[in-house]
Parts: sequence; C-alpha cells; structure tokens
Amino acid sequence: MRLLTVFGVDFRLNIFFILLFIVYWYFGILSQALIIFSIVFLHEMGHVAVAVGYGLRIREVELLPFGGVARLEGNIESEPVTETYVAAAGPLTNAFLAFLGYLLYRLGIGNEYWLGFFIQWNIMLGIFNLLPAFPLDGGRVLRAFLSLHQGVKRATENAVALSQALGAVMAATGSWLWFSSGGEDVSCLIVSLFLIYSASKEKGSVMFIFMKFLTRKKEELFREGIMLVRQVAALESSCLKDVVKNFVPRKYHLVVVIGKDHLVKGTFTEGEIIDEMIRRGPETPLRLMAGKKK
Repeated sequence: MRLLTVFGVDFRLNIFFILLFIVYWYFGILSQALIIFSIVFLHEMGHVAVAVGYGLRIREVELLPFGGVARLEGNIESEPVTETYVAAAGPLTNAFLAFLGYLLYRLGIGNEYWLGFFIQWNIMLGIFNLLPAFPLDGGRVLRAFLSLHQGVKRATENAVALSQALGAVMAATGSWLWFSSGGEDVSCLIVSLFLIYSASKEKGSVMFIFMKFLTRKKEELFREGIMLVRQVAALESSCLKDVVKNFVPRKYHLVVVIGKDHLVKGTFTEGEIIDEMIRRGPETPLRLMAGKKK
C-alpha cells in the first residue's frame, strides 16, 4: 500500500505492518504501533540519506515491522563498500535516536514512559537489524563481505539460507511463546514470519541480481580505468555458468582453461566469457571457446 512520497521516493506499507497495527489495536496499544512505525520510517530515511549521498537513486522503500527494503536503481551489489555503508546507516540512525531519547530523559523533557518505549524500540530495532540474515542490514553487510570472496550469486544464496534458518528457529520459539502465554505474546512469531517471507522474496530474485551484476561487470574496467586482476583456472569441461559464479566485485577476471592433459588451452577475459554465455547459453562448456580460439 502506497503511503507517501519523500524526495521522490515512494514509501509503501507492507502487509505485515498492517497486521502489526491490527494486533496492537486488538490489545489496545495502537499508540505503541504508531511510535514503532515512526522509528522504522526514520530508520529507512537513514538508508535513503546515505544512498543519495553516494549518488544512488531509490525507486521505493517498503516498510516492514522491523525495518524495510529499499529498491535501488543500478546495482549496489557490485559495490560492497557502498552497500556496507548504506546498510549500516539504519542501525546507526537507531543508535542516534536512542541517544537523543536518553538525552531528553536525562533533561526531564517529555513523558518518561513514552521516552522509555522510544529508546527501547530503537535499541531493539537497531540490534535486530544487525542479525546476519537477509534482507536485514546485517545480512546485507554479510553478503557484501562474502561477495568479495564467493561472488555475488553464491554470497546472496548463503545469506538467504541463513535468514531462512534463523526464521525457522524463531518460528519454533515464537510458537512456543504464543502457546505458553495463552495467545498473547505473538511478537516473536510475527518476526519469524517476516524473516521467512522476506528471505523467500530475496531468494526468488537471486538470478535477477546476478544477471544485473554480470551486466555491470562488463562496464567496470572502462569505468575504473585500472583494476586488479584475479585469475580463475577451470577445466575445459566446465560450463560458463560455473565459471561466472566465481566472479567477484572490484576485480577483473582472466579465465585460464585447462585441458585433461593439464595444458593451457586458452585464456579468456571476463568480458569474453560473459558475451559467450549470453550468446550461446550458460550450459556451454569452455572447450567450445578454447576450440574456437585455436
């Protein structure tokens, strides 16, 4: 549901946030839900501010109960450092808001209960988003780190798998808390559903993210002018899709094709590998490229 537009960015309310409002209204604590909404909104504005500072364009932000998902134009996955800074902006915003609330509390300004609630939820939201699970901020930082060594596709898959595992553990814990509290404590169960739902959405977009990454890889050398080279050795029987999985951000790759006789059959740039994969398909074996080059 579209909520409002700020600086050209559309903010949308996820169905889980609506569910949270209904639950809090049922228990007569809707005011708390509105405060949580404002905290999440400011959390996402922290991401937006840093992303805009890096020259990134944000199409929309989807607000969820414990954070949100910013959809950017371009391919931030190919810039691990930028992705790390943008992701870290959310928890840092919560840390600043918690400090501001504590400062007002010490100065005796404002209602003690609401300030305490404001501080508590900022701390909880900030810590929760540091969990290494997608699409939380900690998961994005983890993906950025892993992508430097594993490539974007494998790093995203591993981050999503960890998120689903954490969601399953929290679902079991939340179910136990829900039954033991007589149906009153549903917060952990809602969080687990949010994680599983969000991870499933990210899992479905892994290939799209990967193809965007490969498209940008062809432009990196010309944009940077100079890049460090990373060599990849592969048997001539290997498929192109298995080769490109090893392409990492911020490096230009040279693929050395090795035959059964352990001799070098050819060396290809990553641009040649990507072009051949787009033209002939991801299942194409390297031996066809090596034979063609001869």
